[in-house]
Amino acid sequence: MFLCDLCTYGPDYFHQFRSVISDPEYIEQIPLVKTPIFAAQAMDINNSTVSGNIEAVIALLGQGGIRDPAVISEENHDNDVDLLDVSEYVILIHGNLSTGEWLQAAQLCCSIKSTAWNCLQHIVFIPGLFHLKMACADVLWCCFIQLSAACEDEMSLMCDIAQLRPKETGIYSTKPGFRRMHQLIGHASICRCLDCWRVHVEATRGFSDLEGFALLKPMLDDLQKMADDLACTYIARNKLQRLHRE
Repeated sequence: MFLCDLCTYGPDYFHQFRSVISDPEYIEQIPLVKTPIFAAQAMDINNSTVSGNIEAVIALLGQGGIRDPAVISEENHDNDVDLLDVSEYVILIHGNLSTGEWLQAAQLCCSIKSTAWNCLQHIVFIPGLFHLKMACADVLWCCFIQLSAACEDEMSLMCDIAQLRPKETGIYSTKPGFRRMHQLIGHASICRCLDCWRVHVEATRGFSDLEGFALLKPMLDDLQKMADDLACTYIARNKLQRLHRE
């Protein structure tokens, strides 16, 4: 992140390295698997109620050949038919935040049932990336903008807003919306990364700004080592709580 921001938004000298920056190394890569997609049949179910959502989930699983393991066990015993038993697995359901709320309400309603299937314990909700970004942006707004105490420090996000969007401070303090918050997070992050470069360069190389450091014409390997130092120094790690106490 530090190296990419420097080579994209820093002085012109560093732009030559943007195309040769390698991708991050894989640590625990999820293998690429083709997922088949099947169209579901239309269902005459009221999704505005908890019981309707429970019925919809069971109907969708049934269309995919997934049913109660107890029923499958009886049918296999009687008809010697090999049916899918998901008692040792989970079912991932993707949707927006409203879908997650309805699924949570359905699981809470069914929590007194006697079996894991009837309790819907196999259901795991996966939010969409866009809705996940919306939730994260809302959390950042609540923590760093809505609270007046969070705006008093000169390093606060509101001070960044005063520099980046001086005519919109009132909007950001009330209801900025997702688009504005998404742009603010991206722009403020870039500025903070470049400022970390400035501080690090001044402390280690003696240059007061990045333009002066660019005159030194550092190579990509040197920049990579400096970016690693920046990541270890300026990004919160497991030692953040201890550093906060100090």
